[in-house]
Amino acid sequence: NPATGLPFTTGQRQIMQQWAWFLLGQNATFTQYKYDITADLRLRNVELYGQDEWRVRPNLTLYYGVRYSYFGQPYDAFNRLSNFDPRAFNPARAPQVDGSGNRVPGTGDPLNGIIVNANNTGLGGTPSPYGKYLAETPKLNFAPRVGLAWDPFGKGRTSIRTGYGIYHDQVLVGIWEQNIGINPPFNESVTITGTRLDNPTAGTPFVSPAATTLRAVQPDGKTPYYQHWSLDLQHQLFSKTLIDIGYFGSKGTHLPGIVDINLLPPGYALTQQCRNASGNLVPRQHPGQIFTSSIQELILDQIRPYRGYRAINMIQMRFNSNYNSMQVYLQHRFTGASQINVAYTWSKNLTDNQTDRSTAPQNPYDIRAEYGRAQLDRRHILSINYIYELPWLKGRKDFVGHVLGGWQLSGIVTAYSGLPFTVTTANADPAGLGFLGPSASGPRPDMICDPNNGAPHTVDKWFNTQCFANVPAGQNRVGNAGRGVINGPPTYRFDLTLTKNIYFGE
Repeated sequence: NPATGLPFTTGQRQIMQQWAWFLLGQNATFTQYKYDITADLRLRNVELYGQDEWRVRPNLTLYYGVRYSYFGQPYDAFNRLSNFDPRAFNPARAPQVDGSGNRVPGTGDPLNGIIVNANNTGLGGTPSPYGKYLAETPKLNFAPRVGLAWDPFGKGRTSIRTGYGIYHDQVLVGIWEQNIGINPPFNESVTITGTRLDNPTAGTPFVSPAATTLRAVQPDGKTPYYQHWSLDLQHQLFSKTLIDIGYFGSKGTHLPGIVDINLLPPGYALTQQCRNASGNLVPRQHPGQIFTSSIQELILDQIRPYRGYRAINMIQMRFNSNYNSMQVYLQHRFTGASQINVAYTWSKNLTDNQTDRSTAPQNPYDIRAEYGRAQLDRRHILSINYIYELPWLKGRKDFVGHVLGGWQLSGIVTAYSGLPFTVTTANADPAGLGFLGPSASGPRPDMICDPNNGAPHTVDKWFNTQCFANVPAGQNRVGNAGRGVINGPPTYRFDLTLTKNIYFGE
């Protein structure tokens, strides 16, 4: 190797040989997609809003309003968007699958359950019942909100505020773009081996018969929405001291999350017999034996709920969240610009889904097992900021005062409790679910004690690892460890600034 003076590695020699064959006009393989896919997603949104306020009494004001949101479903301008609709899947038309995870040629419908633009069905698939759209558009997204501001003593020193409102949210459009990049019938390819550049069709064409992985969006999903409520008391204690204390809460409903809908119920695979790669009829596994997903996925493709497909990673609007907090704020002003502000939040944020499309539940048949601390949950948040004008030479207007006076010290002190962490295990599948897609990274072990109790809290070992164990052999179930059971390390931060103010005039 001229660059290093060392002999070429085996991999480098293989690359050089492939490059040499390419220069001679011969390729090992050539892959061609049916279309040069370019997503051109379009949609229509309409929102209307009305608000009013009523001064019931000089010290009491009522606020009320309503917002209407119409979030149209996206469609592709080239009509190459597809979706999977479980209602369009017919088990009688499902292809047969062999022990290698391949569809048996000539059996079933390879597009079983795939819906496409009703105006573009020339390549197969079921015409969408929504016309050029691939999912239903909710049309009743009314979001009322109401608020109250009250000065109970009428002196302008105390204010009590409360409010409640509903807020709708649009589902991310990018999840539809992933359908275009993965799903049939528009994103299909053929591979030719032993081909030449001057005659690409001279080689051996090959179309993979493997069961297909799909992306999908729930066709009958609801619009995600949030409910927010609050009760807040603000009072001026002294002329330069203000205190604010309040309760703030929210609840998310119909939140989006990804689910592999083609997983098997726990233990179901043990009741079935499948053919292995050699064609022999065998049970999925023997009692007490745990297969990794890489071994079992080929066999389990024969008995998945939607046979003919592997993972069907569907965005579903079926998840929830809640947040409750007490928030306290204190401000005191000193002479001049000196002041101190203290803010403290004690809160709890829980959810049964951590992200909208990257973390799937380990068992879609038991969403309750996913309920736990949200990824951003911090129980305690303390923030202190201050400004202190150094008192010397403040009144001097001469040269000495301008040079040596006008200094101030400011800073921010923050203290946060730790974020939650989730313990996962290797891609073992004791329940026989058939992990694929985002769920493959999420199997959790059993938790047999509190990993935070007596934890070493060192850099090398933060929590008690002895509190986790694999699911015992013969118990065909997922691990019982929840999400967010590890209390992460806290955060402390100190920022300090020394500033010089120079005044050239009043």
